[in-house]
Amino acid sequence: MAQVDEIVKRERVPYKYIIDPHQLLVINSGSLGFSQIGKFITIYPRSTKEAVRLAEMLHCATLGLAGPKIPFDARFRPGSLVYYRYGSFRGTRAKPIGYIRGPDGKLQRDQRGPKSAVPPWLDDPFPKRRKPRRSLGPIGRDYLVVNAKAQRGKGGVYEAIDLSVAPPRAVIIKEGRRHGETDRDGKDARQRLRHEGKVLRHLRHAGLPVPEVFREFIQSENRYLVIEMIDARPLLTAKQLGPTPASWRRADKILRQLAPLLQQLHAAGWVWRDCHPSHLLLQRGQIWLIDFETACRPNERRISPWGSANYLPPGYRDKTYRSAGTLEDDYALGVLAFQAMCGDLPPPTFRRRFKFYRRSHCPSHLLDRIENLLRY
Repeated sequence: MAQVDEIVKRERVPYKYIIDPHQLLVINSGSLGFSQIGKFITIYPRSTKEAVRLAEMLHCATLGLAGPKIPFDARFRPGSLVYYRYGSFRGTRAKPIGYIRGPDGKLQRDQRGPKSAVPPWLDDPFPKRRKPRRSLGPIGRDYLVVNAKAQRGKGGVYEAIDLSVAPPRAVIIKEGRRHGETDRDGKDARQRLRHEGKVLRHLRHAGLPVPEVFREFIQSENRYLVIEMIDARPLLTAKQLGPTPASWRRADKILRQLAPLLQQLHAAGWVWRDCHPSHLLLQRGQIWLIDFETACRPNERRISPWGSANYLPPGYRDKTYRSAGTLEDDYALGVLAFQAMCGDLPPPTFRRRFKFYRRSHCPSHLLDRIENLLRY
């Protein structure tokens, strides 16, 4: 990006770096948030003429490079890494969201949404070289999206109605954006989503309670995975540290239900690496397992460590490569059992954990089992 730095310094235009692991050049304004995903540099042109001239120069400087699509911004040219939008420079304490002034002089909220890059009262100064292709709808022709459950740099998770079957069925659609959240192994969200589809099929064939894969397809450079919607609730909500009431009997029940499933998963040749309460769904006493985009083979080592912060041994994610075996799943199972027993996450030392065991009247055989799982 030395060429880009040279251009912005030579032209003496105001700009700022956007700190983001998926770096991409943009001409844009705004604060960090979902609309900033993938950005490398934000430039604030002083006039429309300067914006057009800079966009052309920067497009030439970045031609042939790869980068993710920027949410809610307009692309300078097909295939370009340069994006633009008309928006507020910054918010204030009174109006932190950001407002722009309309032609009537009134302040209007800076919309950060689809097709909002240029307000309707302005002419787009960037000519389009070709007409956009006819839209296929938000996600293909066969799906009616009713709710966005999550939206991140790697893509969204949507509740939708599948209209391709009769009667229509409720489904979950997972989106993997091109170059979205590219990791240090060079894999982006599209590759991880394709991998998840493969893992789900293997596990389903092995008899594990995982969602069925209905379809996979690519649209607008992004990958989509259509899977069965499980009508169930997570083991714990986002704000819960444990069930109510917590007890050693609950811990024993978690181990009796979940441990055999993890053993079956490992016997099928996979390590989950993302075992935590949000990925464990309860449906009338049955546990369903979801989200397998980072699952790997037990003997895989030349990949980055992975797992949710509270369900991995301290310092494990700082390692260069993961250790062979099933450590990630075993440790997570120990954490889940401890939470069910004590209503809290386990302290890092046995001496501190022992106070919880004693307070919960935990039987010695259960204590030994949990400690064996938490040992690393």
